[in-house]
Amino acid sequence: MIPVYSANNGGGCRADLFRLLAGERTGGVVWTADITYWISGQKACGKADPAWDTEAGYLDLHRSLGIVPYYDYGNFWAGMPRYDATVEETWIHDGNRSLHRLRTPRGILEEEHITLKESACTGCVRHFVRTGEDLAVLEDLLQRRTMVPANLDDYPARMARWTDYDGLPALGLPRSPMAAFCYEWAGIQDAVYLLMDHEEQVRRILEMMEEQEAAVLDAVCRLKPPLVHFPDNLDSENLTSWYDEWLGPTHRRRLARLHAAGIRAAVHLDGAVRGLLPKLAVVGFDAVEALTPAPCGDLNVEEMAALAGEPTVLWGGVPGAMFAPPYTWNDLRRHVEHVLEVWGGRRFILGVADQVPPDGDIEHCRRIRDLLED
Repeated sequence: MIPVYSANNGGGCRADLFRLLAGERTGGVVWTADITYWISGQKACGKADPAWDTEAGYLDLHRSLGIVPYYDYGNFWAGMPRYDATVEETWIHDGNRSLHRLRTPRGILEEEHITLKESACTGCVRHFVRTGEDLAVLEDLLQRRTMVPANLDDYPARMARWTDYDGLPALGLPRSPMAAFCYEWAGIQDAVYLLMDHEEQVRRILEMMEEQEAAVLDAVCRLKPPLVHFPDNLDSENLTSWYDEWLGPTHRRRLARLHAAGIRAAVHLDGAVRGLLPKLAVVGFDAVEALTPAPCGDLNVEEMAALAGEPTVLWGGVPGAMFAPPYTWNDLRRHVEHVLEVWGGRRFILGVADQVPPDGDIEHCRRIRDLLED
């Protein structure tokens, strides 16, 4: 049995969050929202408060909006890559384009991003690995890389500060190897072709990634945070057919280590839900986060509850798109009331799925808090 985290046995949303993850029911509703994308939009149009760039200002903003602080990508990653002296790493910026180059004795890998001010976001337009030759360079590169623990030494102090705001700072493991290969190195399309054409080489690369993450996982298990996040950015449209062979076993191994250390785990599933939600529940995730239901997702909230089963905490339910036109507050209010009605008989965390957009009405966060209090 996983021991219950006991840092806060009193009231409040933070304590309720721990109770939910421990398998208990609560008398209230925990309400979370990732507002980092909305903040980026405010910065892009010159409306951001400079205080939001400080930890205290960021937490004060959450308190003013009535949401539980959780998402903090500034200190999110529990592990970071470190390359040896044979690898040359450079970044080149030109207007709204940026190039990330990794040079090894075996060859060069390049990744290109474009930033769009209108949408306040950055997207990858060219991944590092596109060909079989690139795959060989990646294998050579990873042999010259180690993964080192990050953001762990100060995590207890950060968690104590966030407790004053009834929150918990998110802590993310490195992406699972297959998720990392798809999203950080090759992109979904090229990952499919590379796996079909070079299966054994891809398998070796994924095994190397998992071996390198052992030091990070060991450090996290020694720290024993109450919750860690799997930031795999899963989407049932892309990875469902691969899950049982390429993702599930890694998830099971990681979860076994974490649960043995008394650590709960949530996984980020922010795309189509139908294919992966039941699989993630079966392997033992304590919570599946960023669940986006209809009218913006592929399932309604009733279907999500049925697919997940009772032990898994459903986290999400409020599409971020509903914070912006053409949706109105009345549309969002009715949706939230329906989520509360359907999920009220089970353990869940009400959350935005997956972010409040730059053009979203941030006051809706406070309105939802008021609705919950009423």
